[in-house]
Amino acid sequence: MWGYREVRTSTVDYFDIIRGGAGEGFADSIFKVQDGDGKLLSMRGEVTTQVARMLASKAKNEGRIFYIANCIRFLEAKTLSQREFWQAGAELVGGREVEADAEVIALTLGALETLGLKEASVDVGNVELFKVLSERFSIGATEPLRKALASKSVGDLSNVTTDQKALDALSFIMKKRGGPEVLRELSEIVEGLEKYTSYFDELYRLLEAHGCAGRISVDLTTLREMKYYNGTVFDVFVSGIGVPVGGGGRYDTMMKEFGLDNARATGFAVSIDLCVRALDAAGFDFDGARGATRILYKDGFSEKAIFFASELRRKGVTCMVDAYGGEMDGILVSGEITDIRTGRKISA
Repeated sequence: MWGYREVRTSTVDYFDIIRGGAGEGFADSIFKVQDGDGKLLSMRGEVTTQVARMLASKAKNEGRIFYIANCIRFLEAKTLSQREFWQAGAELVGGREVEADAEVIALTLGALETLGLKEASVDVGNVELFKVLSERFSIGATEPLRKALASKSVGDLSNVTTDQKALDALSFIMKKRGGPEVLRELSEIVEGLEKYTSYFDELYRLLEAHGCAGRISVDLTTLREMKYYNGTVFDVFVSGIGVPVGGGGRYDTMMKEFGLDNARATGFAVSIDLCVRALDAAGFDFDGARGATRILYKDGFSEKAIFFASELRRKGVTCMVDAYGGEMDGILVSGEITDIRTGRKISA
């Protein structure tokens, strides 16, 4: 419905390629094996880097693709995921930056809504803005700053910088979340942010057109860990799960590292495992068995029962057919069709 085509990536890849795209921090969490010729290989820990390399090998700098794949990597207990987990995602390569960012965010929410997670919400930040502020306030230790913002710890922030103007701006970022007005208010504290103010204004207009702006919050402490992100990033939340079930963002920089200098790219991934957990917590009927109508038949009436069940399924009713064994609930098919519990006759 969105025009994306499916791709598949390899379970094992060259470690140096993955490390080059995703960065050293992520590379430490990858499970590694050695090839027969001594080359270091890695198990698939995420898919975006592989997709970027695949597109680069074909010299393609545009396209819409999606994937469903299992990944294996070390994860901290707070992520609520196993070391082997399933991930679904999509990548939009090409297009104008703000339109593509809006489409990917809307697609993420649309996909979750189709699953049954209709109340999903998104927090949006911007890695480029984070880097601009770090340079503006001469903060070289960007990783401690990122962690301080992510944890919203004023104490940790004061260990990163003692400059009062920096503390004012960064404390504002920690405390303020909302719509595009967050950028306008920040620009009153820090000069020269017109680019980002205009960008977020347009992003919200496009999200309004997609019908999902009400579920988007600007939270500039949203800074994803992958090295390759260089623009807008986002985390996705659903009710009943205390951590993001997914997220994504813009990674033009990685496309350049793989030789596609003019390529623009953004995408998202969600944890299928966490989505299943959220659906389970909401009482979702995964196999239909809990709400299925039992069609039970006496000897000699199996064909009649199958025909009756087929008619129900065409009407959208989930049902299963079994031989009658004295059950006290269900629909009994014999010479007549009756509701066992009430004795009410049912027309075929």
